[in-house]
Amino acid sequence: MIEEEKYLRETVGQRNAFRVPEGYFEHFAEQVMQQLPEEQKKSRFATVRPLFYAAACTVAALLMGVSYYWHHQEPSDDMVAESNYYEEVADYAMIDNIDIYACLEDN
Repeated sequence: MIEEEKYLRETVGQRNAFRVPEGYFEHFAEQVMQQLPEEQKKSRFATVRPLFYAAACTVAALLMGVSYYWHHQEPSDDMVAESNYYEEVADYAMIDNIDIYACLEDN
């Protein structure tokens, strides 16, 4: 690698081999600005999108709150009546604890 550097320095010398054309940077900013696309109008959905996300988060939070309240409430009279229904069915079918234990042992 040292030999390659030595060869390059002998051939090219210490001068900079790269050159910028005359007046390149004088009109550079204008040329770049002309090549940029014009600013596009924002779509109507882009302005409503944050409101849509906020509404979706609010609905999700409300659903979670209602679900939590519904699953963690005290038993009502309807729930107590429903549990009594199972007892009535068991009495009607004449199932006692021994029959329940026998059914559980078979499985």
